[in-house]
Amino acid sequence: MNGSAAVTGGPASCRFAHYFVVCGVDTETGLEPDDGAGENFEQSPIRRSFKSKVLVHHPESTDRHPFNKDAINMLCMPRGLSFCTQAERLDPRFHSFTIAFDDGTRSYGFVHTFYEEVTSPQIITAMQTLCQMHHVDSLEESDAESLPGAPGCLGCVGTFDPTRDTLYVSKALCLITPLPFLQASQRFLAQLHQAVTSQTAPPLPLESYIHNILYEVPLPPPGRSLRFHGVQGPIVCQRPGPGELPLADYPLGEAFSLLGVENMVKLLTCVLLETQVLLCSQDYQRLMTVAEGITTLLFPFQWQHIYLPIISGPLHHLLHAPVPFLMGIQRKDGAQRSSLHLPHEANLCFVDIDKHCVEYPEDIPQFPDQTELIQELNEVLLRFEHPAQVGLTTKPSASPDSPRLSSLVLEDLMEDRQNGNLGGEELEVLERLQALARRCGGEKGSEGGKTLGLAFEEEEEELKAAKLNVQLREVFATRFTAMFGRYEEFVIHGALDLESWLNNREGTFSFDKGSFLAVQPAAHRNFLSRFLETSMFSSFVDGKVISCWADREPLQQLFDSRLQRGRRISLNPFCLFVIAAQAVERRLLKVDHMAIHPHLLDMRIGQGRHHPGYFPKLQADVLEQTGNPMRRFRALQLQTKHIFLRRNLHQSRLLDPSPQAVTHTHREFVDGLLNECRLKTKRMLMERMEKENVELGHGGASISGLQENTLIYGLCDLLERTWGHGLQMKQGKSALWSHLVHHQAAQGKMEAPAESPGTQNKLFIYLSEYCSFPLCAHADLCCSCRFVQTMSDGLSEVAQARAWIHLALEKKMLSQHLKELLTHQELLRQLYKPHAFLLCEEEREQFLFHLLSLNTVDYLCFTRVFTSICIPYRVVIIPMKKLSIAMATVSPWVCVSGELGDSGVIQIPKNTQEIFFQCKNLGRLSTLQLGVQETTGLLAKCLVDSVMVYNEITGHTYRFPCGRWLGKGVGDGSLERVLVGQLVSPGVEEDAGRWTGTPPELASPSQSVRAVLGSLGMQEDMREAANNLVKHFHKPEQERGNLTVLLCGEGGLVLALEKFLLHGFKSGRLFQRNVFVWDFVEKAVVSMETGPPCDSLCHYINAINGSPRNIGKEGKFQLFVCLGIRDRLLSQWLPLLAECSLTARTYEDGALLRDRAAVHSLCRILQTLHEFSITLEAALIKGVDL
Repeated sequence: MNGSAAVTGGPASCRFAHYFVVCGVDTETGLEPDDGAGENFEQSPIRRSFKSKVLVHHPESTDRHPFNKDAINMLCMPRGLSFCTQAERLDPRFHSFTIAFDDGTRSYGFVHTFYEEVTSPQIITAMQTLCQMHHVDSLEESDAESLPGAPGCLGCVGTFDPTRDTLYVSKALCLITPLPFLQASQRFLAQLHQAVTSQTAPPLPLESYIHNILYEVPLPPPGRSLRFHGVQGPIVCQRPGPGELPLADYPLGEAFSLLGVENMVKLLTCVLLETQVLLCSQDYQRLMTVAEGITTLLFPFQWQHIYLPIISGPLHHLLHAPVPFLMGIQRKDGAQRSSLHLPHEANLCFVDIDKHCVEYPEDIPQFPDQTELIQELNEVLLRFEHPAQVGLTTKPSASPDSPRLSSLVLEDLMEDRQNGNLGGEELEVLERLQALARRCGGEKGSEGGKTLGLAFEEEEEELKAAKLNVQLREVFATRFTAMFGRYEEFVIHGALDLESWLNNREGTFSFDKGSFLAVQPAAHRNFLSRFLETSMFSSFVDGKVISCWADREPLQQLFDSRLQRGRRISLNPFCLFVIAAQAVERRLLKVDHMAIHPHLLDMRIGQGRHHPGYFPKLQADVLEQTGNPMRRFRALQLQTKHIFLRRNLHQSRLLDPSPQAVTHTHREFVDGLLNECRLKTKRMLMERMEKENVELGHGGASISGLQENTLIYGLCDLLERTWGHGLQMKQGKSALWSHLVHHQAAQGKMEAPAESPGTQNKLFIYLSEYCSFPLCAHADLCCSCRFVQTMSDGLSEVAQARAWIHLALEKKMLSQHLKELLTHQELLRQLYKPHAFLLCEEEREQFLFHLLSLNTVDYLCFTRVFTSICIPYRVVIIPMKKLSIAMATVSPWVCVSGELGDSGVIQIPKNTQEIFFQCKNLGRLSTLQLGVQETTGLLAKCLVDSVMVYNEITGHTYRFPCGRWLGKGVGDGSLERVLVGQLVSPGVEEDAGRWTGTPPELASPSQSVRAVLGSLGMQEDMREAANNLVKHFHKPEQERGNLTVLLCGEGGLVLALEKFLLHGFKSGRLFQRNVFVWDFVEKAVVSMETGPPCDSLCHYINAINGSPRNIGKEGKFQLFVCLGIRDRLLSQWLPLLAECSLTARTYEDGALLRDRAAVHSLCRILQTLHEFSITLEAALIKGVDL
């Protein structure tokens, strides 16, 4: 041994255990039914649960964590008292629990439950009376023939007759510790119980051992192991060092065996993304094993929300909590999944441990490199010969000769000791073997004892499990180290001091998420974008920021040190696993410290007598702390230093089932939902505005599209949790969708009120003037619901709710729709309990106000997510008002194109200006082909002002300006035009003319126009158009806008080049009719000499002229420019046109085309676009085979 340790009378923070507790039946109060257990009173009383009480606990209280009697009693005996007779098995059970405190710390409870014979006559009489009453009630409710064997059933399982049966009741021994010393605590309690059941009295009264564990056994120092003594032998515990992963004594291997490797990875993913996680099992210890196992894998992050691995009946109201949680519930015998009555499951991960399955929410992304991770975990389990298959567990298997062999080895070692042949290390081994032999009772063992060989095997299994724990945790720690190895580079330190950072914390970003995602592999971004929005990651980053002014939290300090070590030394991950496992093995095999042995206390005469089978009434005065008074420990300051960073609710109040505490808890839930809505909407607005700044050329590249989808997903989750709070009963997997369906059914019984003109925007009224029948009222709530219901038969309720939210958000009607939904007060009171968020009027109005702020930005989330659905569109052709009669002479057709495809050619009936059609979602619309049938006669023409396309589902209106003639003999003689348009802002009719769509027709360059078209302005327009194209291609692909607008729209490349070529153009025409650049290009090609550059130019001109489409001269020039840019030829063609002999006759001396420097500069600008791969829309190049 390296030393000994004792902390008699020391602070509770230094001690191994905080409390020792005994729970059981209180003979003074008698039997009280446990209403919270939800028992069926039709079953036998001996099968029912009754209220338990804390019979004794020592010490009375500690300095940091006062004793919570009701919570401890509820966690020690979650199902209350249970009775049985000698006809049933009386095996003891073990389980553990954890209690979280408001300062973020936890304590762990370890419970050994056994059955003790009832000696109280009052309890026996009460149970007999209840059984007789139940027997009489059963006879009254059924025919006498149906219970012919009832009287003869006494003495069987489930019945009780005091003349024949012995009545037993459950009793729990509990040890509460500050750290999860599972193995040591379980062993101490088991030895305590074995001493009670043994016919031989222990060496000392039980008070001596309990006093020793409470006051004389210290916490092992970091990086050291400690040996202390139980009733029947020594017990060893160890604590990781400063550079190792924190203590985790729960067997991870068992958790992987219960659920399987793939399910454990899925469960970890759900926990990392802070979904609601509910564990279910008949065994309480399994709940703790999985819960503790999964939270230990989170390093360096910490779970920030409700953490209750075991909740009893009185706490089932927490299943309605509208916040992320990790809770465990016991399944009763034979209970089905549907009997749990969960209020909503939209974001619930349900884990059935006994059936080895995990049901996770929809749209959960995969953990990065999940396949490789599963393979690596399987390899670790295989190295330890641990079953990776679901449901298998390992049991030690020993050969028949091993106990005898171990005993002979022990005898030889003892003889060597007597002869003086053993050194220091050998003596330690011998002491360990002798302790095992005493604990096992020799080779054969005492009654209920173990053989020496079995004890050896158990110790080897414990060592093996500890090493497996470390290696499994190192696998995940290594993954997180690789994922976040450069996280410090993206932490934003913008505050001057701690106070200013705290005051402006909500209005600033502490982490550059966009830049961080931009450097991550594309396959990892879906998961990481969701994870960066979680509270555990925000808390982690906050801890890093605050470390500038205060000490770092231990987990963060450990993670940072591992990152620094990894940068200095490059080690194989397997080597790290081995090193970590060796450190644990060294501590367990070679103990560093030994605690003071239990000793005789100053007890009264007659106390401490041994009564086999009965746990004695402990002498309270010797178990209260004596000596030095309790002192405030410095760790208290260290732990509470950063309480303000915690986002937890009042954890201590969660375990209080009283009505006042429940009401206060749900009040906290309501406040939390409102605050979360405020922060989410603010975050969405800031993200969207940042994206618009990038689109305008401010800021750098980002992954804002992915982040936007993540934020909208978070909004859907928030709405689901809000609508699930306080539900009367489960209505379906989606609480929001269920409410919408109920509202829709209620509205169907009433006649829908007519929409008042005041609720229609100006654009809606403007379009209605040109429509022969009314437009669909897209603002109608029930209309949106009906459309979502018809979208696809395969959509779940959760997916339908999310589709509806996306649609309402895109229509800027989310707040208005929800307000309408909440005006049906009768339906609200029918669906929800009084404490529900939706029945808190003031908070509800503020919630809707925050959602209303999202109307200030534009979203296309529905259009871009649900790409395969069928959308109804309406096309309206708006002629020049003074010549509107001309529309009666033509038969127009249209073809609408968008990001996702085109509608195909759609013929508009003669004498009409509109058409309604349905087609697959086209996405955001970009171009529209408008044409007329080729007919004879001078009247077959029309002057079109614009074309409006209206999406009847989202309410979006796209305007495609034209301002040109269609028909032969007018304008450029075009029978077909390609129009470029954009989305019209709703409600602003007067803004309809301000566009970046199809440019207006350029008039002949008269003298007045020439004065306006300055040469400097032309060149600047050209540079601006090219610069917009360069910025377009430097954005991430998913963030790029419409390329056609940049080429052919207002301010686009085609218009800029057309202005360049019209500068200085001579016109000898008498009436100053419009001239077209295409006329010059055609004539110039004819006058050119043959040669490679000229040949390509001629080939393209001939191909364009040979196209079957009658797109006119302007359309041909537009096609000419687009093809030249795509094929990187335009910069070669312009010098040919400038040097052509026709140019001198056609252009004035000061024309830009005759200025070699200007032409050279223009070619250099165009050459900057050669590095990009330009793909043109099919609508632009249709009919041209180049």
